[in-house]
Amino acid sequence: MRERPASSGQPPAERDFNRVAVHGRNIAYLEVSPPQPRATVLFLAWLGGSRLGWEGVVAEVGKEYRALAPDHRDTGDSDPFGDAFTLADLADDAAAFLRAVDAAPAFVVGLSMGGMVAQHLALRHPDLVRGLVLVSTTPGGAESTPATERGRAALFLPADMEARERARQALTLMTHDGFTERNPETLATAARHAERHPMSAESFKRQFRAIRAHDTTPDLARLTVPTLVLHGEHDDLIPLPNAERLAAAIPGAELRVYAGTGHMPHLERAEEFLKDVREFLTTSG
Repeated sequence: MRERPASSGQPPAERDFNRVAVHGRNIAYLEVSPPQPRATVLFLAWLGGSRLGWEGVVAEVGKEYRALAPDHRDTGDSDPFGDAFTLADLADDAAAFLRAVDAAPAFVVGLSMGGMVAQHLALRHPDLVRGLVLVSTTPGGAESTPATERGRAALFLPADMEARERARQALTLMTHDGFTERNPETLATAARHAERHPMSAESFKRQFRAIRAHDTTPDLARLTVPTLVLHGEHDDLIPLPNAERLAAAIPGAELRVYAGTGHMPHLERAEEFLKDVREFLTTSG
């Protein structure tokens, strides 16, 4: 059961969140919704990220839709989880979450690791998914195009680096050259989120190992829901050929590429990203 009522209509305050029991553990989540939402949209976060990274998008999408952004297990304000897990396990968490908050079926928007989890969710629980928006992500597998040197640097920053500085440097490396210099407020926001939700090295390694084992390549042809693939032209962490392979493997999927954009199009191309998501929700609903 929920610990707190869902928020409604207004952008969420930093400490305004709900909790719900999923598989015997508490999952924390943001919710923004109008009185009569057009549909439900679930937002899934990336490696090392939490629900806070989706705050701005949830606030906007939540003006028309029931917008939900949970923390994965062992992240944010969700309960700790010390055992190894797979991305399929995170997909099962997401499925149980949707059922627990009576939000299925939902459109699912996932970025990077969140997009990988979204693929597993649609494959394992097709009755819960109305459509997919797969952002800066990959089907994985042996044919993957690896990260560039800049992308690897974002993943393997010094272990003893202070959380706020780690977040600032990671965001600078994940976005396209010059973005954070032109938008210093994004660095301040990333640092604030890292201070609120610092991630231990052990938790990061568990997520990273789960990502390394990800491969939906043999199964993507089974997906039948509307799918939009969004990707930055200059994504150094998950280079564009991965998105091209993903879109080609999902029947009817559409690929849109953002020029001059890195791994975080919801920040780097905020207006265009929201426009594309809203258009997809409208035409797929």
